[in-house]
Amino acid sequence: MTEHAEADAGRERRGLGPVFRRFWGAYTAGNLADGMMLTALPLVAALLTSDPLLVGGLTAVRFLPWLLFGVLSGAVVDRVDRVRAMRAVALVRASAMGLLAALLATGNATIWALYAVMFTVMVCETVYDSAARAHVPVIVARDRLDVANSRMEGGRVVTEDFAGAPVAGVLFGAAAALPVATGGLAYLLSAVVLIAVPATARRVPTAEEAEGQAEVQGEGRPPRRAVLRSVAADTRVGFRYLARNRVQAGLVGLTLGLGLGFQTASSVLVLFVQQKLGVPPHLFGVFVAASAVGALAGAAVAAPLARRISKRVLITGGFVLGGLFLAAMGAMASPWAAALLWGLLGAANLTANAMGYAVLHAITPNGLFGRVEGVRKALGWGLAPVGALLGGVLGRIDLAIPVVVGGLIITAVTVVFHRAITGSVRLAEQQAD
Repeated sequence: MTEHAEADAGRERRGLGPVFRRFWGAYTAGNLADGMMLTALPLVAALLTSDPLLVGGLTAVRFLPWLLFGVLSGAVVDRVDRVRAMRAVALVRASAMGLLAALLATGNATIWALYAVMFTVMVCETVYDSAARAHVPVIVARDRLDVANSRMEGGRVVTEDFAGAPVAGVLFGAAAALPVATGGLAYLLSAVVLIAVPATARRVPTAEEAEGQAEVQGEGRPPRRAVLRSVAADTRVGFRYLARNRVQAGLVGLTLGLGLGFQTASSVLVLFVQQKLGVPPHLFGVFVAASAVGALAGAAVAAPLARRISKRVLITGGFVLGGLFLAAMGAMASPWAAALLWGLLGAANLTANAMGYAVLHAITPNGLFGRVEGVRKALGWGLAPVGALLGGVLGRIDLAIPVVVGGLIITAVTVVFHRAITGSVRLAEQQAD
């Protein structure tokens, strides 16, 4: 039986069984750590400096690794045991957060130390997230992908925002080092839980790739050189796949625009919430958690809605509404009204992202998924650092401007690339037939 046939048979047997539950548990533990880290580090940055550009720079550093390493990480994910790769990077992230906690506890933390830790954690994220997304179709039956991706997205948003963010805010009120140290422990927990997830087989090279590797080895080059050339060849395959697939290329453009808009708004969110809405620092995480409340609703209705409404409508409508909710939030003076809009944004985004990943899984060969996802995010999130810096510059004028502008960008980009969304959904429906 071939590797793909074995995987298909395994998916039919397991469905959303114990293997998926353990995998989901490890993934959500990592997301809990992400939520604490992504809440604690901006709060620490706002404690160290009030300059919107420097605070926005932290968000730029957050997405820079996807631009620099996303493609390479995608190629690596398609070549190695994805579960073991996730365990390894989870341990590195735990170590980085532990080091930062020590610096904070001793009073030696600087904005540059925050940048360094954010960069390290997010380099690991390029491997962790790509491996997790690529592994879902291996352990879930094709007809359960909508449910599985809704659960993955729901778990991610709820643990990041609903659990991680408010807990980090409360702990920050006691001591700046506490949420950082706790986040490090959550990363460690993710690595431990992954021990209970069965390892996955390495990808079998295609005949063309095997021939290329044989030629490299035959030339007498060192094995490390051969591996690097082989990884480079894998990366080129991912680029060629996207370049020759108009629909997938359009989705890259959509991701690029969405990243620009979201990061323009979120780069100074911590300052906007504190200075414009009057929310105290220890309640910043509670405000952020409003999006998770909406995400809970989105996770509950996404799969049932997909049985009645076209995914095209759910994806396009979700992003358009999300952008409008975000723009409206920037115009609010009341923290309660802003929190309500933030919650609606969470519901819209959860639905759109869950259905979007279900479509991507359906139209992308799993053996290529890591490389395609890496290239897509490297290109698609390439403007995210630009958006973060743009948000910092606009925030120097008025902290509400980046939020409004970011929301309008999201809405406009979704309208521009609606044909790519339509084409991808049509392909996914053809695959199902």
